[in-house]
Amino acid sequence: MDNIELLCNTEISQIAGDDCLRSIEVSNHKTGERRSLDVNAVFTFIGAVLRTDWLPQAIETDDKGFIKTGLAVADSTEWSAGRQPFLLETSRPGIFAAGDVRLGSVKRVASAVGEGAMAVQFIHQYLAEI
Repeated sequence: MDNIELLCNTEISQIAGDDCLRSIEVSNHKTGERRSLDVNAVFTFIGAVLRTDWLPQAIETDDKGFIKTGLAVADSTEWSAGRQPFLLETSRPGIFAAGDVRLGSVKRVASAVGEGAMAVQFIHQYLAEI
């Protein structure tokens, strides 16, 4: 479409307007270029950078940092329970992951909310067995 510009590696650094959005200032992370754009609408994609580097090594992730869960951790050396892991359970029994940080998730808000609700049920099952 002629009226849409995709700006990758770019962050909005300033938003301006009175009763509605009039302009934004953007900065490109890779080139350092800064631009001011006259706009009346913005679509932003947030959450694309994983924040899982703080996790202990016992919580296994893939090479990109997504948390492995369910059958992906069944053969893990960290898995110590005498059963198969629950769908959202990490390599550490009793620790669950839901939403965008989970390997194989759908990466949509509604799915993340649903996974969070499912995790509560799995937590109840886990607590019932200890």
